Amino acid sequence: MEFFAQIIGFTGVAVNVLIYQQKTQKRVLCFKFISDIAWALHYIFLGAFSGAAVACVGLLRETVFMFSQKHRKKWLVLFLCITVVSIYLTWKNWFSIFPAIASFLSVISFWQRSPKRTRLLAFPISLCMCTYSLSSGSWAGVCNELLTVSSATIGLLRKEIKKR
Repeated sequence: MEFFAQIIGFTGVAVNVLIYQQKTQKRVLCFKFISDIAWALHYIFLGAFSGAAVACVGLLRETVFMFSQKHRKKWLVLFLCITVVSIYLTWKNWFSIFPAIASFLSVISFWQRSPKRTRLLAFPISLCMCTYSLSSGSWAGVCNELLTVSSATIGLLRKEIKKR
């Protein structure tokens, strides 16, 4: 089962590399949605339910943020509250707090409409999820976070160079 989980995780890695290269926030959210499907399954098969819970929150979050332009602040508050509840329900140990922090930052990152801010918030999000992935045996997760930071950096540099 662990081998299958890692394969699904590396599928998520492949999609995540593309997230921070997108030009519009809608495309960022679309790729993030596909990625969260893979990560939810990956963490479920590893028995890492805090990671799976935040990926499922992400699926709902991306769907709402892609299609709803109304009541954006209410959605933000709702998803922050859902994140707190999901961690409470899936608490295993102190490492369970890292997906919660990452989810909080992700909600803010994908709620606002600036791909640049989304790229910048990728750094603390990845630090939290890398820590959690190490603790739960998710080698795909560790690899993903290293590549996410690289992709976000490249995306930031490409966009800044184009501006100049």
